[in-house]
Order: sequence, then structure tokens, then C-alpha cells
Amino acid sequence: MPYYEMAEIDELERICRDSFETTVAIKKVLVSNLSTSKGSRTTIFESDRHTLYALCVASQPLVLADIKRIIAGMGIEAEAYLAPHGDNTYFQEFGREAFFNMYPARKVASDKETAFYQTLAPYSPALVRIAKVKGEIREYVSSMREWQPAQTFSYARVQVK
Repeated sequence: MPYYEMAEIDELERICRDSFETTVAIKKVLVSNLSTSKGSRTTIFESDRHTLYALCVASQPLVLADIKRIIAGMGIEAEAYLAPHGDNTYFQEFGREAFFNMYPARKVASDKETAFYQTLAPYSPALVRIAKVKGEIREYVSSMREWQPAQTFSYARVQVK
């Protein structure tokens, strides 16, 4: 494996560890630094447990809704959006707080009522566990303002219970 690939894998593993408090042993990088918006780039990699992840980093702040749009635009179906710092309630807590700031007289709110506000949670960098790749991975070409195929690839994660 060339040095630059090993350095990239080390950097990806460091970001996963530092930003998401999760250890991901990366087996290989499938697609590196695809353009996914004017200021963001996404790398797709496979862990040693045969799970695909997408790591999106951006020069400007992004929110969960932006990441969901990026993942859909790439032709990917997400299984999970891993919360920053390993806080599994991050998106729910942010949504509840934002909801109660908007409606201060309310004392109780359901997850359904706070769902929109959860998508406003800051989320950069973003780590997404991939459930399915629908035949190709696309990248955003800003000069054309559209998504273009970057690589032909299919993947479907099989859940064993």
C-alpha cells in the first residue's frame, strides 16, 4: 500500500476517533475526497468489519439536513448518522432545545414535533454508516450545478439478527 494511502487512512481513523469517539479500523478507501458541495468533500471507506462509511468534511458549517441532502445526492442510503463525541442523544437533545426556544410556552414535545429541529443540529465533520449504494456513487460538479457519476459501485448491508 502506497504511503499516501496509509497516511490518508491514519487521518480518517484519527478523525473518527477524535470527533466521534469511535474506533474504525479502515480496510480500504473506496472513493477519496469527492466534491459534494461548494465547500465540502466526502470520502467513502470500508472498515475491517465490511461496513461502509462516508466521512464528510467541510470548510463551512453544515447541519444534519445538509448532510442528508449530500448523502442522497451521492446515491447513497444511510443506515445511521453517527453523533459527534459519541453522544447518541445529540440530535434529539439539540432538536428539543431548539423546539423549546421556538415555543417557550410548551413544556412537553414529542420526537415527531422536534424532528425538523433535529435536522438543524451542527454536523461537521459528519460520519455516516452506509446501508446501500444504488449502483453508482455521484459527486457534485459545482460548475454544472448537478450530480455526476464518479464511480460505479453497488452495496447493500445485510443485517443479521
